[in-house]
Amino acid sequence: LMVYSASRRVKPRKEDASTLDAVVLEAVVAELDATDRAAAGALGRASDAVGAADWRAAAEHSAVAQELAWKVLHTGHWTEVAPVWRAAYAAACHCAAVACTSVDAASEREVLLGALRTVDLGLMLGDTRFRAALLRLARRLETLLS
Repeated sequence: LMVYSASRRVKPRKEDASTLDAVVLEAVVAELDATDRAAAGALGRASDAVGAADWRAAAEHSAVAQELAWKVLHTGHWTEVAPVWRAAYAAACHCAAVACTSVDAASEREVLLGALRTVDLGLMLGDTRFRAALLRLARRLETLLS
């Protein structure tokens, strides 16, 4: 995953199923920071933790970011929700799925199915900014499940 916090940019690794577009993620975190510092911080910390292979912290911070975005996405009419929240939800789902499949239990079918469900939610509720990364991760998970 690309490693970012709300205030600094870190060199990205080669793109694979566990990466998000670093420039786009930075822009999403910055835009979110203007609206909700807690959500921006959680998303930035989740991304940083994935980049550092700190899977427990990644899971914890991505869960916070997912919950905060979920609440906003389910408040009022969908047209009234700022698009950055959809991007944040998608990125948080990506971080969460990568984190849970990278823990020791990654070979467990239930864990992989849970990660695929998380990716599916990110695809359904997220905007298109992280769609390609979520689709790559979904293909990887489907391969592991077959």
